[in-house]
Amino acid sequence: MESVEGEASLRGQAEIWKHMFAFIDSLALKCAIELRIPDIIHSHGGPITSSQIASCIDDPSSPEISYIERIMRFFGHKNIFAAQHPSDGGEPLYGLTHSSRWLVTGSDSNQLGSVFLLENHPYLVDSWHFLSQCVKEGGSAIEKAFGGVYIDLASKDQQFNKIFNKGM
Repeated sequence: MESVEGEASLRGQAEIWKHMFAFIDSLALKCAIELRIPDIIHSHGGPITSSQIASCIDDPSSPEISYIERIMRFFGHKNIFAAQHPSDGGEPLYGLTHSSRWLVTGSDSNQLGSVFLLENHPYLVDSWHFLSQCVKEGGSAIEKAFGGVYIDLASKDQQFNKIFNKGM
């Protein structure tokens, strides 16, 4: 009986740890979208290596390949990107999946990359830190966090305005 209770307790602890680090999935995917990884793979026309992805990232400096490799391994494991491991031990190839196709810019009027960037913008994410205050006092989390509603923030912050308009 004690063993069953101990296992259940450990499963409960694992569930809490999973929720504690759940933000990593969203922020890592935000990174992939900002780096235009789905677009790079799509424009290549087939599976591509992390090195090839890095060479296509628009940046005057050289992208940190080890980060790209980690991001791609992570999303290969999560089936956001399809990972193919060559039998000769060469560099893994990454392709699009049914999920990552939704992140390709302009591929469909229903593409989700812009919405994803909006939903993971600091204005939207940071306002969630005020949820308990809203429960206690009422009011809007975004107003408590930033003193205005989204449209007010968009009128004051041009970068957010651009993301807001694309995401809507």
